Amino acid sequence: MNLRRLRRCSRCRGDPHMPLSKEHKAATRERILAQASALFRRDGVDGVSVPALMKEAGLTHGGFYAHFPSKDALIAEAVTRSLEEKTDHMVATAGRSEGSPRDRAAAAIDEYVSRGHRDHPETGCAIAALGAETSRGDAVIQRAMADGARQAVERLSETLGLGEHASDEVLALYAGMIGALVLARACREDKELSDRILEVCRERLKKSFAA
Repeated sequence: MNLRRLRRCSRCRGDPHMPLSKEHKAATRERILAQASALFRRDGVDGVSVPALMKEAGLTHGGFYAHFPSKDALIAEAVTRSLEEKTDHMVATAGRSEGSPRDRAAAAIDEYVSRGHRDHPETGCAIAALGAETSRGDAVIQRAMADGARQAVERLSETLGLGEHASDEVLALYAGMIGALVLARACREDKELSDRILEVCRERLKKSFAA
């Protein structure tokens, strides 16, 4: 292997001693962030070490600190990213309903309080997946959670249009959906009970916010 090829391969592995172009560094950072966002939601922040994360991303451990100052900083960015993505999805789902505000609320509830969301935390809501764990974490992570929750409620309030007190209504709805999902996941070993939690909570939430 010639020297030029060796350098190129070293860059791809995230070798901290090799200079990176701005474009390559941005792409590598994005790769780490995307991988972290999924892994943290699937395995928890304590269940994912920096070396394991970098290995999953196809990079070396030493390259991590060229992109993030700490694991907590990465967690905060991953939380922000995943909450934005989930909110985008909920807003889009609700917005596709051509009915009343209550119909849009029902669509959001059906999407969130679902078996698919329960069974795939890696693509779902970061608060439901990580809220309890990160509540004991660094302040920067807690701020990311709070900012993401606030933005989710604000955007859903605009989309659903539930009336004068829409923000309070959506805040209660959002908390109810998260609680239903957390409980259903906690009881997954009893599939019948877990499915029943989703069904009952989904219908009660729709009766309260979409009837």
